[in-house]
Amino acid sequence: MGLAANPSTVVLLLLPLLLSLLTAGPPPVSAKLKTSNIQFDYFNDTYNLGKAFQVDSTATIHNDALQVTMDSVNSAALTDQAGRILYKSPFKLWEGQNDTDRVASFNASFLVNIYRVDNSTPGEGLTFVVAPDLNLPANSYGGYLGLTNSATDGDKANNFIAVELDTSKEDFDPDSNHVGLDINSVRSNITVSLTPLGFQLVGEGTTANFFNVWVQYDGINKVNTLFQTMP
Repeated sequence: MGLAANPSTVVLLLLPLLLSLLTAGPPPVSAKLKTSNIQFDYFNDTYNLGKAFQVDSTATIHNDALQVTMDSVNSAALTDQAGRILYKSPFKLWEGQNDTDRVASFNASFLVNIYRVDNSTPGEGLTFVVAPDLNLPANSYGGYLGLTNSATDGDKANNFIAVELDTSKEDFDPDSNHVGLDINSVRSNITVSLTPLGFQLVGEGTTANFFNVWVQYDGINKVNTLFQTMP
């Protein structure tokens, strides 16, 4: 995740979500606050590849950026591809099942550029995912967004939560330009269309659209929030 420069204007606040599957009870028992801060101003393919990230499939670390699919002008080579780049060091968001159990919060900020090669048909999009392991599911290209496949989509054993930046309309999507909250499935629990708000995730022609994205999880109140800002 690349930490972008401070944006000049906050444009909108998306997905202030109280996750329905996490009941809101009294705050957990207070514990000594432990924090960590990880920042990458750029991505070095020699150091970061081996030290910090698990890079799978066609994903690469190249040109000081995380390339979720290959950085290529050959659009035919991009067909039916899924890549995944995950931070290797595990962390625990919560433990136990009761309202008094220990929980954690996090936030992540990164700069996104979803670019259409030669004005071709855009891909399905990308996700920010919190997952229980580093494994990329087989056959997870296309509408499965590198998260699931036809056999596993919707399975509670997936144990992931993801924020999707979706650029292709499936039959369960509102349109081809939206964000969504995915829990164990690419069929989002909630979506927000970006077109009425003046955002276009995929650049047209030779224009590259850059967005600063901030994903935050409040472990005390069990709220997940997505901010998008203009760079």
